[in-house]
Amino acid sequence: MTDKLVQEILIDVSEDEAPKPFEIILAQLARLKKGEYIRMLHRKQPLPLLQMLDENGFSFRMFSGTQTPWEIIIWSKQDLLTHEFCNASFSA
Repeated sequence: MTDKLVQEILIDVSEDEAPKPFEIILAQLARLKKGEYIRMLHRKQPLPLLQMLDENGFSFRMFSGTQTPWEIIIWSKQDLLTHEFCNASFSA
């Protein structure tokens, strides 16, 4: 579900124990470029992460996954192209 201008970064943390998923995502968020979003596969709802995302300028969509119990799509609110793409592609 990507186009030429928007790229997905797939991160599967479904087998990792806390706090590893949080650490992995924080590291990837620091490297996230314009035109990229993260698709995180997780076995739980990472509530502390979701709160941190909202407080630090990231948007997300969380839904029941096909490969894992949860999929979370994460992108920067400042990246307007990716913001529009993710809102259209992963509507609530």
